[in-house]
Amino acid sequence: MTEPKRANLIDHLAELRTRIIRSALYATAGMILVWVGYDPIYRFAAAPILRAVHRIHGEIQVTAFMEGFLVRAQISLVGGLILALPFIYWELWAFVSPALTRSERRMLAPLVPVSGLLFLAGVTLAYLMTEPSIVWMASMNPPETVPRYRLNENLLLILKFYLAFGLAFQLPLVLVLLAALGVIDSKLMTRRWREASVGIFIIAAVITPTWDPITMTVCALPMVGLYLGTIWVVKIIERRRERRESEEEQSADDADELD
Repeated sequence: MTEPKRANLIDHLAELRTRIIRSALYATAGMILVWVGYDPIYRFAAAPILRAVHRIHGEIQVTAFMEGFLVRAQISLVGGLILALPFIYWELWAFVSPALTRSERRMLAPLVPVSGLLFLAGVTLAYLMTEPSIVWMASMNPPETVPRYRLNENLLLILKFYLAFGLAFQLPLVLVLLAALGVIDSKLMTRRWREASVGIFIIAAVITPTWDPITMTVCALPMVGLYLGTIWVVKIIERRRERRESEEEQSADDADELD
């Protein structure tokens, strides 16, 4: 490797390290904010669980000295990451964008705010599905039993459920990036929509806390809709790319004629 290339690589690694450190600081600041404002955030996060347990006449128990601390730490971690996501996305975009052309930056810039909105949409859907999911699972309990649930392990399960759906709703962004890189196109996505739908239902079955078909279907259908909607977005990107290439070819032809 030549000296200029080595120096350039070192500069990129140094910038990447700086942006990773900044992202970690954003996440830490978010965790501190959630820790300080813990009480209303806990009530909001645990509300679906508490409502479901109340409906089935059950109890939420704290059975260990450290359990309250662990619950607070888990909520602070997840909440801090959610608060920091817009800033982390910005750091990622600021690192990647210098390597893109002006047209690529203009095309991909909306992905940063859209990614945050899709994440929140996934978390919202998971939040709304939590209570009916717990009630359905509890309906399988044997008769003459009193359901008692540990706060820590069950809240951790639900928080993972929220995060899983927030990440699953990033599917359109992954597809758009693959299309922008030329890995896939709208024709391939259209041909394979059935296989993609089956894969989405499998993912929904894995990440939902219950395995009943109703919950799985309610969770999977929005993702299938996002996949189908992404096909139209990819078609728009392809049309713009074709128009830009046509204009560039026309400009080159005009330049040749002038020569």
